[in-house]
Amino acid sequence: MSYVIAQFEVDGFHHYPDAPSRVTFLSYDHRHSFKIKCGYKVTDLNREKEIFMLRDELSEYLYETFGSPCLFGDMSCEMIAKELLEYGAIDGMVWCEVWEEETGGARIEL
Repeated sequence: MSYVIAQFEVDGFHHYPDAPSRVTFLSYDHRHSFKIKCGYKVTDLNREKEIFMLRDELSEYLYETFGSPCLFGDMSCEMIAKELLEYGAIDGMVWCEVWEEETGGARIEL
């Protein structure tokens, strides 16, 4: 299988309402530069999907839906990835990763 990967960043806030006591600070809004990677299955190896256009469309969708910076509320990385995957599936997206900077994140696949 072959994939095209669009990668971009969005600034945003989220919080974890039921954070364990060791990390109660996460229950308050905190900012991240969310690093997002989305994979699209392709069959044509000659630019079937244009990376710049995918990146712009996805970041515009997030900013239109959640504001700028994105106010994700209590959404986890997993939830944000699922939101993007559901949006992009019609265009061939098959997986999505959302990272909190370089520290960790989530990957959701169809």
